[in-house]
Amino acid sequence: MKGRKPKPAEVREAQGNPGRRPLSSAANDLPGLKSTAPKTLPVAARRIWEDLAPELGRMKLLRSTDFGAFARYCEHLARWVELTKDLRRNGETYVTASAHGTMERIRPAFMVRDRLEARMESLEDRFGLSPMARQQLLQRLAMAPPPAPQPGLFGDDQQPGAAAPDAPAASPPPSPVGLLNRSRLN
Repeated sequence: MKGRKPKPAEVREAQGNPGRRPLSSAANDLPGLKSTAPKTLPVAARRIWEDLAPELGRMKLLRSTDFGAFARYCEHLARWVELTKDLRRNGETYVTASAHGTMERIRPAFMVRDRLEARMESLEDRFGLSPMARQQLLQRLAMAPPPAPQPGLFGDDQQPGAAAPDAPAASPPPSPVGLLNRSRLN
């Protein structure tokens, strides 16, 4: 990219708009990311989406391809909060009576919440919602090579009407097996 690095929308907004051109919103800064939660999500899950999605998108940890997984995470988190409130009200165990006496049992809501936590932890790691996962994701993003150009519809890299490239095809990297054989010969 040539030229100056563009300022974030928040900085441009804080500095004012001397050119009177329209400022882009946070949703416009994130191509392909839906700014509103899916209508199929429950109300509590939509609130979670609207709280987290803009920040994760700004950090480039949430993309439009993550739509389903992030919606699932929001729904799991909303359900987890609901179950946690229920367990605080009613306790994690209950007592049953039988011919053999009384027995303390774990509430089914406790087991469901425990399973939800395991699912949410794996999704949190995908979206960098814990400090360690976020650090690992940012390190991987920094080390990732730039994306390779995508081939055309029929496998050719040329655009219609474009001239054929004169550069020779790159040779494949040497095989590690060949390297081992050479060292054995020397």
